[in-house]
Amino acid sequence: MIFGEFYPNPGGGAVVAVSTLNAFGAEAVGTFILVFLIFSLTEGCNVGRPDEALAPLFIGLTVTVIICIMAPLTQAGLNPARDLSPRLFAWLAGWRQAAMPDDGYGFLSVYVLGPLVGGSLASLFFTAVVQPLMNNKNQTGCGCRK
Repeated sequence: MIFGEFYPNPGGGAVVAVSTLNAFGAEAVGTFILVFLIFSLTEGCNVGRPDEALAPLFIGLTVTVIICIMAPLTQAGLNPARDLSPRLFAWLAGWRQAAMPDDGYGFLSVYVLGPLVGGSLASLFFTAVVQPLMNNKNQTGCGCRK
């Protein structure tokens, strides 16, 4: 487990069974929630956001909750660099099977593509749906980003 994240979590035993599709979905949804929250806390038009000094606290608490929920399933990668870099290093150092254990490259779809899809969808949803709603509601020049 030191070479990267694994699904199902090897510490979960036979109780936790997660398919590649479910693991991909969990990583995508977890990253979606995190990125959406970050956009919500940092957007100038969001007049209901807490003080800027509290944003790191809310982001940290969100990461904690996401990890508590997802760790039994996928070990909560949430960040492609956090998984892929150690895997590549371990693979180049000679631990090929330990670094990339499945022949189907499921780790690539789950821990790299899942967070990329989730983060991209969160940014698209926020900029296409939520931000225009906030801009329409707050026409008083609240410092909205264009």
